[in-house]
Amino acid sequence: MFGKKKDLSGYKLYDLCNSQDGMYLMYKFNLQKQQVQIPTSITVDRELDFDLLQKAFDMEIERNESFRIRFVKVKGQIKQYFIEPYKYQVERKHFSSVEEQQAFFDADAQKPCYFLKDEIFRIYFFSTEGAESGVYSCFSHLVIDALGIVGFYMDLFRVYRALLKGYEIPPALDSYEEYVQEQLVKCSNEEKQKKHEEFYKDYFLKNGEPYYAAVHGHEYLDAYRKKKKNPDIRVPMAYNPLYNKCDMIIEHIGSEDAKKIYDYCLENQISPESIFVMGLRSHCSAVNYRIDDVSMMTVCSKRATVKEKNMSGCLAEPLIFRSKLSEELTFAEAVKELVKIRTSLYRHLDFPYTKARDMSLKLFNFGPIQGANSLMYSWIPVPIDDSFPFKFHFRTYNLGRYFTPMYTITIPTPRDKGIDVYYMYRTKLSTEAQIRQMHKNFLKTVLDGIDNPQITVKELLDNISE
Repeated sequence: MFGKKKDLSGYKLYDLCNSQDGMYLMYKFNLQKQQVQIPTSITVDRELDFDLLQKAFDMEIERNESFRIRFVKVKGQIKQYFIEPYKYQVERKHFSSVEEQQAFFDADAQKPCYFLKDEIFRIYFFSTEGAESGVYSCFSHLVIDALGIVGFYMDLFRVYRALLKGYEIPPALDSYEEYVQEQLVKCSNEEKQKKHEEFYKDYFLKNGEPYYAAVHGHEYLDAYRKKKKNPDIRVPMAYNPLYNKCDMIIEHIGSEDAKKIYDYCLENQISPESIFVMGLRSHCSAVNYRIDDVSMMTVCSKRATVKEKNMSGCLAEPLIFRSKLSEELTFAEAVKELVKIRTSLYRHLDFPYTKARDMSLKLFNFGPIQGANSLMYSWIPVPIDDSFPFKFHFRTYNLGRYFTPMYTITIPTPRDKGIDVYYMYRTKLSTEAQIRQMHKNFLKTVLDGIDNPQITVKELLDNISE
């Protein structure tokens, strides 16, 4: 069915909402289009009846509107519409080894989803000799985000279990089409958009021009300054799309350390995201002459309400997260400051990332491949309780190319109660040794701060490696 021309009469065409527009921006300005998709897999602790799973998937297409989004260009502008339920036969794969499975999914993860030709996803049911069974998917990011994919897997396996056990089919997911309609109305409110614009202008300007405190250290900026014969340059052109080849390293935080993190967050009523941002920014400061001004992009899931959490689709959007922290602050004070920044940004989620980005470029006279953010960070809180029908493991894969020097993702691992940390990094800018050291710095900062919340930022930086 992919790629067939359709008669659009009778379909309501919508503009892209903010979240989708940000993803499309990345798509337009990158040569390798796989950078705007999400490859993941889920394995479960039992043998799967693929015929029954296919029935569950047939129902999922009816229950989950992400599978029914299509795109079309109208006078040069991307529009979307929602089609009726349809049948799709999921391909089944059996691998002779984990290595064969990994090689297949690694290759597929780097193959673009051609969403403008109606290929919005690829899905496989798989089993592996001597290992577990599961589902692999690769979605266009314009139709779904990471938490939407987690929700898809949860819903699919809840329906599968209901069919297997003869239980009542659980309620369907909430409507993403309604969400798109609501978002387009919100973003058309010119008065509110003006207030968002005023906030961002002050946010960008209050600390002056930002600084490229890169995950890979100061050498690139030093060389760029030398090349341009200008020692005052603070932000180089580091987003060159010709040098975007990426590799991926996966590190693991064990259950004991993960429990410390969760307990601290519960006690202080904060998200693990803020703790992890503290660890990442501390590394960036340490390897950049201990600069106090660190910028990165953090992905906001935008799933605050019960309805949004029970919805598929693309809601997530990157936020330009800039923090300037004195070394005299304690760990606890620094984290509170990060929470404060995060909260202030969340109050302006109806302001598109694309507009915020364009504003920052204009204010500081930056070019399109110039920016202070060397890092994109995402926290994907998969459930670690008993809300999922089976014991499972969720993971993602290397896209092979990416528009920022690094994308770091943290994902809980429900089986061992730990946390996986994914580092997808540009090989032109970072080495494997640097990434391994970055993880050590990141984790040491987090654990030292949790063990002694009164330790200062200065002491934390003294204790990690440049």
